[in-house]
Formats: sequence, structure tokens, C-alpha cells
Amino acid sequence: MISTASKGHYIEIKEVVRLDFYLHDVLLSDEFLVVPGLSEEAIIGAATMQKWRIKLNFEHDTVEVDPKVAKMQLV
Repeated sequence: MISTASKGHYIEIKEVVRLDFYLHDVLLSDEFLVVPGLSEEAIIGAATMQKWRIKLNFEHDTVEVDPKVAKMQLV
């Protein structure tokens, strides 16, 4: 069970899936929780962003990923 922003409201997670995905032509991979009924198809969390050094550039409204980090997984 995972708590939500709503006091006393929890979501039960029954499944997890490992997915490969591309971000700006860089292949990344991570584990995602399967949560029915969300407003978005996928949400990349802080742990994934830290793992792959993904940065949000609010000044230019872009997402940046360091391709060197992704290459390390292939070695």
C-alpha cells in the first residue's frame, strides 16, 4: 500500500513492470508500479530521475538526460 496526498487514502499496488523507454533517443530502463485509474499513462518519479540524471529545465521547458549515464548500463 502506498499513501497518497489525500489524508487516509491509500493505493494498493499489485503489479510491477520493468520497461525500456526512450528519452531524446537515449535508451533507459526502470521499474514502474502498475496503478489503475491514474490521470497519466506513466509517471517518472524522483528515483528514476536521479538514477538516470534526468533534469527538468524550467527556463526552456525541456527535459535533459545525460547520454553518458545510459551508455554505462551497456558496458
